[in-house]
Amino acid sequence: MDEPTNLYWPHFSEAEYARRDARIRAAMREEGLGALIVYGVGGLIGTDPYQANVVYIARYAAFTQTYVVFPLDGEPTLFIPWDYQVANAKKISRLKDVRPGSLAQITDRVAGRIEELGLASGRIGVVGASLIHNISLPREHFEILGRRLPDAELPVVTKWFDGVCTVKSEEEIAFIRRGAEMTDAVHEVLFQASRPGRRPSDLFDVVLSTAHAMGGRIPFGHIGATPMADPQMVYPDPYALTRPLERGDVVLTELAVGYGGYFGKVWATYFVGPPTPRYERLFEAAVRARRDIYAAVKPGRTVREVKPALTGAIREAGFHNKTLLFGWGNYNVGIGARVADGEVTQEDFRFEPGQCMSVASWPIAEPDRCGIWLGDCAVVTEDRLENLQAYRLEEIRVVPA
Repeated sequence: MDEPTNLYWPHFSEAEYARRDARIRAAMREEGLGALIVYGVGGLIGTDPYQANVVYIARYAAFTQTYVVFPLDGEPTLFIPWDYQVANAKKISRLKDVRPGSLAQITDRVAGRIEELGLASGRIGVVGASLIHNISLPREHFEILGRRLPDAELPVVTKWFDGVCTVKSEEEIAFIRRGAEMTDAVHEVLFQASRPGRRPSDLFDVVLSTAHAMGGRIPFGHIGATPMADPQMVYPDPYALTRPLERGDVVLTELAVGYGGYFGKVWATYFVGPPTPRYERLFEAAVRARRDIYAAVKPGRTVREVKPALTGAIREAGFHNKTLLFGWGNYNVGIGARVADGEVTQEDFRFEPGQCMSVASWPIAEPDRCGIWLGDCAVVTEDRLENLQAYRLEEIRVVPA
């Protein structure tokens, strides 16, 4: 691999990018697409620039928004809003054709590139910013493309593109493993820094500084606490609050640290003082459920076939169940199986080697008030679901109080 020029998108090998380009173009031929217009926009509250679909091709994402024109034949073009950031983009992106678009004219210039390629009357796939968050192009951008390219067919193909990216290569999985190692290390520092009197907002700063010192970035770092005697939380706070931790609190976290836009993830529950009996029972149910899931998921099986593992342990313990298997690694969805009232979504999804996902067991004693979760990042291998995290999730951990 080349020596990285930055810490946002360390470089994959040229062979990896050639593999991606070939995979995308083979899929484009099957769909009859002459080019792709790929859009990116910032979307989360951490320090990773997001815009996964653009980054997958370009190894770069501009401030606010970005476009890539990716033709079936010919050079891709990266469009960024500001001309004075082009020099920096050229030092980072693997694409050679980098052009300023300006905030007001970027979509016009994208359409102009389609005309340059002689594809103004062709079938051009539009890839939105995110399938996982249901973000497509702004309406005004669609209107400009429609006006500039009246003879073109412009189908939205975001879900299709996500499918092209879902199965990870060995190089991608190596990046995810590194992100998982960083996530483990950062969460351990977070746990060790937790004490009565420390504010979650201060702990979030610990997460940021630790991740960045390791060369990582975070898309988010959820940290929340609530009294076990009168709980008001089943999901940690996306924006960490200033209420100090107190003895008798339960702490919920969702932490992802990434390397090159590829992330591990830990969904943890720990305690400030000994857990109450109810929280011990919740924890036991969550541990049993996650073990069942890891034992059940195999390549070739469907979600329907592993449904008993998703639903059984938590139901038998007498709790509500929000357990999920959700695509992860670099924001690609793939699977989105969620438990609700004993039913499971996406039952026809079939597990394949190279799919990365979050595995989160999530028992709820009282909806919106009392619950915990235990989750981590995994990859489907040739014979099993491999947990990429080493964090001690299944251990009841109590911070000194």
